[in-house]
Amino acid sequence: MTVGRNMRQSILHDEDQGTGSPTLVFLHYFAGSLRVWDHVAGVLSSTCRCLSVDLPGFGRSPPLPTYSVHAVAQVVAGLIADLRLDSYVLVGHSMGGKLALACAAERPPGLAGLVLVSPSPPSPEPMDESERDRLLATHGDRASAERTLRTITRRSLPAEDVAACIADNLLTSPEAWRWWLAQGSREDITAQAKQVACPALVLGGSDDPVIPPSVIADDVMPRLADASLIEIAGAGHLLPLEAAQEVVGAIRTFVAQRCRRAGEETNRP
Repeated sequence: MTVGRNMRQSILHDEDQGTGSPTLVFLHYFAGSLRVWDHVAGVLSSTCRCLSVDLPGFGRSPPLPTYSVHAVAQVVAGLIADLRLDSYVLVGHSMGGKLALACAAERPPGLAGLVLVSPSPPSPEPMDESERDRLLATHGDRASAERTLRTITRRSLPAEDVAACIADNLLTSPEAWRWWLAQGSREDITAQAKQVACPALVLGGSDDPVIPPSVIADDVMPRLADASLIEIAGAGHLLPLEAAQEVVGAIRTFVAQRCRRAGEETNRP
């Protein structure tokens, strides 16, 4: 595994493991880090190269001077360009889903597919305003972080995963925290989302209280020209942790059936 190699121009901290094509590029949820993908990337790296990224201001990546969905997507695109990936799949969870959509809308060379896991929709996220206010007022508070984790999950998590989620929440920079809650989650990129040309897979939890099935049905699926949907029964919002085995299986099938063919067509002279 290679971690945050200094030879790169990117400011982003990442973990790079495995070999094989296409490369899977994992983007995490708000107040999380690349660690949310450990159980998924750890398995998929046996057949694909897996690149997990700490987004700006989260995990071990420094914050940006100014934030927007486009600005963060451009930083991710810069890392991918720096690596010269000739075939890759963007995999975005929650906030990372909206950012993956923004990247895919630019139709970058080499993009073979898009996987959106409990994604924040391209339209403004329907967040309860009292919950938004609570989060804005409690950055860095452990009790609040613990409450949030209990609220957004439906399946129990191992103690080590709970500890990692709480630690990542507390590690989030104030700049990134305020940006997503006050601005990023409210940004409307529906026009850009219509430009996505690659095949897409959308995964959702049947009991997700953050991005419920109705939001995926009404605000995500209609924006994508070539997308399939899988709903995971009994799961909440943290699918990469709550339902890692199901997520691995869905991504593996999608890549084998849709993305390799799309990548071959993209790279055909």
